[in-house]
Amino acid sequence: MEVFYFTYTGFSEVVAKEVSSFVGVNPKKIETYRLPYFFWLFLSFIPYFSVKSWFEPPKEEKIIVCFPKWTFNCPPVTYFLKKIRCKYLFLVVCYKGWGEEHYKKIYRDIGLTRAENVEIFFIKKKTWQKDLSKIIEVFRGDDYASSRGIRPA
Repeated sequence: MEVFYFTYTGFSEVVAKEVSSFVGVNPKKIETYRLPYFFWLFLSFIPYFSVKSWFEPPKEEKIIVCFPKWTFNCPPVTYFLKKIRCKYLFLVVCYKGWGEEHYKKIYRDIGLTRAENVEIFFIKKKTWQKDLSKIIEVFRGDDYASSRGIRPA
């Protein structure tokens, strides 16, 4: 299992480090251009739009990706997802509390073109430790995908 993350403010990195610590791997950063906030805000209104990002190519069948929920899209993560292939894809989306159903649909659609199975989790910033503990429970045991099944998001 591998853990990747993209962060702009640092919160997704905190979450990725917690998840990585639990599953016993080092998190891998998805990097992109450091552009002004308003530029990213504008791009976040365009669903499925991607912006080139740099990352270590995934090697495992199970991938966890932690990233922020931006308006309708997180372009560096969209790019990452369009470039990878895996069997199991777990998306951990960090957000402040609105619009998650539409976001879930967009990222489920992208994920299912690149992975056989996709599961999406949302972590609300205000209750992140409680939300994260529930997600960690899902990852208990190395055989989560085979013993409990992974359902599409």
